[in-house]
Amino acid sequence: MRRRPRGTGVAPRHLAGWLFADLFLVLFLVVLGMVASDGTDEASGTGKSPKPSVSPSGASPSPSRTAKGPLGLDPQRHTFAVSLSSGATGRASGKGTLNAADRKKVVAALDKEIRKSGDDRRIGMVITFGVAPQAQLGAATDLAEDVNRILKSERPQAFCGGNVGTRPFWSGGSADRVEIELYYINACEGQG
Repeated sequence: MRRRPRGTGVAPRHLAGWLFADLFLVLFLVVLGMVASDGTDEASGTGKSPKPSVSPSGASPSPSRTAKGPLGLDPQRHTFAVSLSSGATGRASGKGTLNAADRKKVVAALDKEIRKSGDDRRIGMVITFGVAPQAQLGAATDLAEDVNRILKSERPQAFCGGNVGTRPFWSGGSADRVEIELYYINACEGQG
C-alpha cells in the first residue's frame, strides 16, 4: 500500500473557507427569504393587500419594478468565465489591478450575461473565483476582489444599490481566469 507524501492535497484550513462561504450563502438566502413578505399576515392568517408602487411622477410602475418571482434574492445562479491576458493573476497580487484590456473583457462579459439572463432585474450578490494553481491562491483571491471592484465601479446601475454583497474566492485551475456567479434580486427598491 502506497501512502501519499505529506503536503499533498488541499489543506483543511482551505476547506474551512469553502464551508464558511457555503454557510454564508445559505444564511444570506434564509435572511432574504425572511425579510421578503409573502402577503400573509401571520397574526391573523389573512392576506394583506400589497401597496402599489407609485413613481414620483404618479405614473404606474415600470416593468422593471415588477417582481419576477418571490421577493428577495433569486436562488438561480448565473455563471460565466472570463479568460484574461497572460500574467493577469500575478499583476493583481497585493494592490495590483487589471490592465485596461482585461477590464474591458470583464465588463463586456457582465453586460453580455445581463442581456442574456437579467430580465430587467438588478444584481443582488456576486461571487467571483480567481482561478489559479494553489501556489497562487493569494494572488487569485486578489484578482477576484479586483474584478468585483471593477464590476461595481464600471456598472453601478446593474447592482441593487451600493450595499450588494460581493465575495472573492479562489478556485484551482490554470491561472489568468475568473469565474463569476451572479444572483439577481427579484425586486429592488429604487429600481427603474
